[in-house]
Amino acid sequence: MVVGGSFTLNSGHEIPLVGLGISGIHEELGVAVEQALLAGYRLFDTARIYNNEERLGQVLKEKLEALGIKREEVFITTKVPIVNENTVAEVEKSITDSLQRLQVEYLDLVLIHYPKDRFTGIDGDREANVKARKLVYQKLEEYVDQGVIRSIGVANYEPYHLHELFQFARIKPSINQFEYHPYLTKPQTVEVTRQYGIFPQAFSSLLTGNKEIFTEPLIIELAKKYAVSEQTILYAFALNTNLGIIPKSATPSRIISNLKDVIGVKFTDSEIAQLLDLDRNAAFSDCSPWRVL
Repeated sequence: MVVGGSFTLNSGHEIPLVGLGISGIHEELGVAVEQALLAGYRLFDTARIYNNEERLGQVLKEKLEALGIKREEVFITTKVPIVNENTVAEVEKSITDSLQRLQVEYLDLVLIHYPKDRFTGIDGDREANVKARKLVYQKLEEYVDQGVIRSIGVANYEPYHLHELFQFARIKPSINQFEYHPYLTKPQTVEVTRQYGIFPQAFSSLLTGNKEIFTEPLIIELAKKYAVSEQTILYAFALNTNLGIIPKSATPSRIISNLKDVIGVKFTDSEIAQLLDLDRNAAFSDCSPWRVL
């Protein structure tokens, strides 16, 4: 059972609207995943650089069997980095390693994690960045052809990255995952993402730990009105503006509220407009893709 509903991607596969983000979660992953499954989560979002794919694979194998849940009922997202040196070989290694670590025969969704090599790439080196993005994406398309990956997508792509991608893509990206919250609503990115038939998914809904937004009178007022936490209001903002969310937590009570409480909040059009008006174009994650040519 998928609590919170799902969205049919342009690949034809359905993705739950609410998933469990597991960046930075390691020792507590067993408890977190079990609680998430019991609460109704069916989407789990990981990445190569999170260094917890292997643990997630072990936990899912154990918990799915114990709870009588089939692999096909669970949606696993992972992400591959762009590596400028030996780009194609690095993608192949990433996918092979992810399949082994997660103990699965296919990956539901694989995203290009960032529009350049995060470690050796240069923001302004457009030639190298364009070449690497194309090589990685085309390799992912091959894996879709082989049935190894069901859907592919991108993360942290700005509108011009998407325009570039559609000059050569055979297979549409299904997802664009980016930082999104009332202080960073990225209207152009959201609009272009939707125009291309791509589903937008939010990360860093809680501003990566920044607390300033919790002092906003509107956030406080809405939390009181709907009898939920301010954190719930931020997650509900993304859902109410038709973006998917991947709340991160290892705390059982928070995992439950991040699903059950969030999906129960239905803002009025006026409230959504007021939340959108809080936009400051302020990012809080360590991602600044608008600088990447």
